[in-house]
Amino acid sequence: MKKEEFKEIFSSQLACIFGGLLIGTILAVYTDELLLIPGMLILIPGFLEMRGNISGAFASRLSSGLFLGVINPKHNNTKLIRGNLLASFFLAILVSLSLGLIAFGFNYIMLNILTPKIILIPLIAGIIVNAIEIPLTLFVTFYLFRKGHDPNNIMGPFITSTGDVTSIISLLIALVII
Repeated sequence: MKKEEFKEIFSSQLACIFGGLLIGTILAVYTDELLLIPGMLILIPGFLEMRGNISGAFASRLSSGLFLGVINPKHNNTKLIRGNLLASFFLAILVSLSLGLIAFGFNYIMLNILTPKIILIPLIAGIIVNAIEIPLTLFVTFYLFRKGHDPNNIMGPFITSTGDVTSIISLLIALVII
């Protein structure tokens, strides 16, 4: 491993640690609000994991395309990129809806509580977080590649950190909206 690669990986891991500390603090502060709705503890882990998986795969596909020369780093408005953007967005919406339905089913079967608004919370939060995270992933992947960095070394921890922060904040916004 080159010294430059080590610096990239180390700095991105440090950013991930600080992002984790930040989101842990936010969760600790807003625990009471999140626990007001039964089933929220079912939503949170899946919602956080979904964000990293979808945006991580998106960043990986972009990075591979850039290294293989299939994607031009100066033109980010191609059919291939638009297709990946739409696929990532719709996949996240589908998974958000599924998480809401699972939480609703859990509440009804296990707790005997009928809470249909639990279906809308991850759906609204998913739309909010996708509107932020997917363009951010696109921009940062291209930016890092243009600056000579390997996006594969940096984007995983970056997506994890920003995804966790934006996911929890979007869940809190969705709670306020509902």
